[in-house]
Amino acid sequence: MNPFSAKSPLERVRDALFSAWNPPETLTPAKWCERHIAEIPYSPIPGAFRLENAPMMRAVMEAIVNPRIQTVSIIASIQSSKTLAPELTLAYIIANMPGPALWLDTTDANAKNESESRLQPLFENCKPVKNLFPFDKNKKRNAAIFFRNGMPLWILGANNKRNLQSRSIRWLFGDETWLWAPGRMSEAEARVSAFGRLGKCVFFSQAGFAGDDTDVKFRSSTQNEWCFECPHCGAVRPFKWENVHWDALAKDAETGKWDFSRVRESAKLFCAECGAAFDDTEGTRTRLSKTARFVPQNANAAAGVEGFHWNALATMSWGVLAEMFLRATAEARAGNPDNLKAFFQKRLAIPWNEEEHDFAAEVFTETSDYTLGQDDWDLEGVADAATRSFVPAGEWTGDPAAPRLRFLTADVQEGYFYFVIRSWSPHGDSRLINCGMVQTFDEIAQLRDKWRVPARFVFLDGSFNTQRVAEWCAKNRAIVLMGDRVAGRAFFRHPDKRERVYAPRRLIKTSGNNVAESYYFSNLSCKDKLTELRSGESPAKWELPSDVPVNYLRQISGSEYRTLTAANKPIWLQRGRRPNHFFDCESMQICAAHMANIFQPKE
Repeated sequence: MNPFSAKSPLERVRDALFSAWNPPETLTPAKWCERHIAEIPYSPIPGAFRLENAPMMRAVMEAIVNPRIQTVSIIASIQSSKTLAPELTLAYIIANMPGPALWLDTTDANAKNESESRLQPLFENCKPVKNLFPFDKNKKRNAAIFFRNGMPLWILGANNKRNLQSRSIRWLFGDETWLWAPGRMSEAEARVSAFGRLGKCVFFSQAGFAGDDTDVKFRSSTQNEWCFECPHCGAVRPFKWENVHWDALAKDAETGKWDFSRVRESAKLFCAECGAAFDDTEGTRTRLSKTARFVPQNANAAAGVEGFHWNALATMSWGVLAEMFLRATAEARAGNPDNLKAFFQKRLAIPWNEEEHDFAAEVFTETSDYTLGQDDWDLEGVADAATRSFVPAGEWTGDPAAPRLRFLTADVQEGYFYFVIRSWSPHGDSRLINCGMVQTFDEIAQLRDKWRVPARFVFLDGSFNTQRVAEWCAKNRAIVLMGDRVAGRAFFRHPDKRERVYAPRRLIKTSGNNVAESYYFSNLSCKDKLTELRSGESPAKWELPSDVPVNYLRQISGSEYRTLTAANKPIWLQRGRRPNHFFDCESMQICAAHMANIFQPKE
């Protein structure tokens, strides 16, 4: 019913004048929606809009109306308010910042559904917008609404090329752009050029494929990541899938099948900074959301391009996600990657990359009957000073404090270290006894002392920040290792005419006339040997504890792959951007074992 039908012509003119001259409200878009959105008809949460139910929307909505920002790019998980934020902001714009607007869905049919089932019911529940509906029903259709304040809104399909022609638009909204035909995003952007810096493009989508238009647009943005503040250490860290762990014992050692109820019950999110564990409850997610905020990840963003990314970890049970991931991974290994692809695209909001997510290339390693940190191993080598050799601990009757045959290897990154501590027998068997991530050189020293690793058996990656690593190694008698990535180079010739997987020693000068001992080593040979040990093809036993961290397994399983160059030379390459830090640490362990003559050098 026309809300003005019972009013006199004079009253209608008066109301129209008041509406035309009424200044826009000074509330932020989110606060305005909390005041004026009586209900979101399609929301599972009844009642008026409340920002606390999806706090990441605040920054998104403010960016959309910020005149200094020309493009907003959103990639987020499904069912996490990624479409709701633009829808609510559009209601605010109609009432407060009117201008020609175009809402593009993938097809005309999808656009019609968006108009009928979401936008128009939302506007009906927002009084300031509802009062602007046209009197003439012909001006309120599914494909177009001409509001009484002069603002036209078209709701059309992006893949119908005719919809992108002959319209000058101030506000462009593009939904599920990962399904748009290549080049359509650029064509749509051209529609706002007539409005200059007032023109605004808002693109929002789940993730699609690496290198598609949606991915390229987001990578040009600030790439704001939704991060939580750890209540224990105060660190602000992203909600990352690699920091969700569950009980490794939930997997049956004989059948290889997972007990999914145990997976769901044991799943926790860990702080990558201090290791604090967070239980998988709605209360936990609510508490983390109260201090969560967006943190930009791209300092080289294009001017005026703001990007936002969040995944399902902020809104969904981690245990349920873990079960989805494990089931999808099992299907991918059996040859059907569709559900795994959907998990990455829809839940983690990460573009799919066939090479990066090639789970068929993974090597499964069984765990052994010991736990992380357990270091009473009868086969571990103990240094016999009299014979200058190592003997198994089970046969050692000398000084219990004698040095042990264990190496600490660390992959050095900017601001943190990934480390592995592995115990070795004199015959090539080995056990992982600790692994993880620390932030400082002092913590590396503490690990060395706690786990009784001889100073000369500490090896740090010197590929990044070489001089600083060398300074520490020189003062602590540790060794700098640098992986040699020359394709096909498996060995280095030494002065004794033998070929080894590591190059002859070189010295790095540091402050105070100190020098650090440094070696290049063959990535090819060490990773080949690591794969041989893991696959069981070697008589030596390469062991993992029963409670090995899931993040460690992810990084050593399929983070790199062996291939051939155009010149037909073998080389190991990283799979896309998959973290490979623990894989590098274990490769350094192989080099260290060679240097200790655990593996005999090539004649």
